[in-house]
Amino acid sequence: MSETTSPRLETAIRAVLAPVLKEDGFSGSGRTFRRVSSSWVQVLNVQGARDGGAFAINLAIHPLAIPDVQGNTPDPKKITEELCEFRRRLSETGTDQWWKHELTEESMLLAVQEAVVVYRRRGNELLQRASGPNSGFNAVLAADFSAGAYDSAGFGSTEVRLALALARLRKSENKAEEARAFAAHGLVHVGRATLLRRELEALAA
Repeated sequence: MSETTSPRLETAIRAVLAPVLKEDGFSGSGRTFRRVSSSWVQVLNVQGARDGGAFAINLAIHPLAIPDVQGNTPDPKKITEELCEFRRRLSETGTDQWWKHELTEESMLLAVQEAVVVYRRRGNELLQRASGPNSGFNAVLAADFSAGAYDSAGFGSTEVRLALALARLRKSENKAEEARAFAAHGLVHVGRATLLRRELEALAA
């Protein structure tokens, strides 16, 4: 007897989302896709709900010039969303957006099609606002960062990790004074995170 195979979300992603992403310069398979834009890698990941029946789309960006969150050199062909310093969910609502589906091929295809509509309207715009050559994290100064007066396009992490990442980024760009300013801001908020404190102190010196 032949066994029936349950519909898989990956099949709908491959049929509907992957072609759109590849048109936009992404490569990848399964649930994770990557694209290099200038000196940044951009990652899109489809995250299934723990109990099934829904998925969200995670967006992430990471400068290629600095270590990933585990301290390793980022590989633009393998880096995952969890290893990027700057992350957010794709959404039109300002809150987490989940696309629900039944456990049928038709329902999954429809849900992914709906997600593609949101990606086309918002995805590229969010990624470029945060990591384009003259925008977002590439342009913010430490004083604006401290005041929260900059456009992150909703991408973020903890305040200390953001300050550390930006200090590393400015150092890689040979902007020593800006690197020290970001590191000094991180030191104000670092608390008891010993390892982060050591690197922030070195960058602030």
